[in-house]
Amino acid sequence: MKRKPVKPLLRAVAGAVQRLHLRSYEIYQPVMTGSGYTSSARDCEVRWEAIAPVLKETGSLSLVDLGCSEGYYVLRAARAGLRFCIGVDFDQRRIFTCTNQLVLNDLQNAGFAMSPVDEGLLQGLPRFDAVIFLSVLHHMMYQNGVDYAARILRLVASKTGKVCLFEMGQSDEHKESWAARMPDMGKDPHEWIRTFALANGFARVEKLAVDASFAGETKRALFACYPQ
Repeated sequence: MKRKPVKPLLRAVAGAVQRLHLRSYEIYQPVMTGSGYTSSARDCEVRWEAIAPVLKETGSLSLVDLGCSEGYYVLRAARAGLRFCIGVDFDQRRIFTCTNQLVLNDLQNAGFAMSPVDEGLLQGLPRFDAVIFLSVLHHMMYQNGVDYAARILRLVASKTGKVCLFEMGQSDEHKESWAARMPDMGKDPHEWIRTFALANGFARVEKLAVDASFAGETKRALFACYPQ
């Protein structure tokens, strides 16, 4: 069946709307445009360079990004050859950005869903080869408690076929207002998080890389978590 493209005039209008939209809020992840990527609040390339080899080594063909923001990792994975890539986020502004990138850049094998990442969503998801779960769980932990975060992580593990790429905020990020509401992770937050993942559904957890926290005061760890 022949694919039918968007009319050039409508594509131009959509591009202009996207440019206006991107000026209306702080962009967390780089956004793909016709001339490359925009600047963003978060440098995602370092993490992608650590994630991409794991996706290849595990032979992952399907991927879900839980809390995908502007969809950077979903779109990078689709462009890298994964056959089915889905991003989930509850922020309408960011989902608008995600879907516009698909159309304006003619990207295939990717899609986005607007939903909170919670127990209901996770219970309804199928299993994916790869799960990306970055910078989300600490928000659940300080808002709803450690037990709730543990339940969420166990559900994430149950939806992980081959590997989960996981990162979360730490109690030593003292510039962040939420840090005082986190459990004390001690002198080695990376080991605390690794142990937490092992206790909640994963059989093996390996540190892939470290990168600056959002405020830049400490280093967060990116983990590859392998299911039981």
